[in-house]
Amino acid sequence: MNEKEKKRILKERANVLRIPKEKNERSGEKIDGLEFLLSEERYAIDSTCVSEVILINELTPLPCTPSFVLGIINVRGKILSVIDIKKFFNLPEKGITNLNKVIVVKHNDVELGILADEIFGNITVSLGELQTKVTTISEAQENFIIGVSKERLIMLDIKELLSNEKIIVNDEV
Repeated sequence: MNEKEKKRILKERANVLRIPKEKNERSGEKIDGLEFLLSEERYAIDSTCVSEVILINELTPLPCTPSFVLGIINVRGKILSVIDIKKFFNLPEKGITNLNKVIVVKHNDVELGILADEIFGNITVSLGELQTKVTTISEAQENFIIGVSKERLIMLDIKELLSNEKIIVNDEV
């Protein structure tokens, strides 16, 4: 088989396996985000919703809450719930992690902390480069994900997440 034939075959395979890039109305828009690591997956959230990033020393568990609510922390006199989005999305646990960083996020009247393994810093994401139809994303995640970059960075829709009724626990015991 000659080089020309190999290239033709590889191009055909690439076209078959290619995930079609959806035309996005917001293709020119960019989001400034905060990139972080969670169980070996890279995530980013809109930095306009991020108040601060803190290290936690002490987490007080809350009884009678969903499994994704890990507990509460005191941030300069303000009590905040801390959630684990892995558990919220029903993702499998991936070994030992170093969950000691909390990203404090706020949208409308909801303010809480999101647990993270590592904070990478600020990043600018072009919405036109994000794929919105990704086969590896579960239906539970799909509602809260803006898209996934070709570098496998998952851009979360933090405003949608904080507006979801499952996040707010109003039960009385």
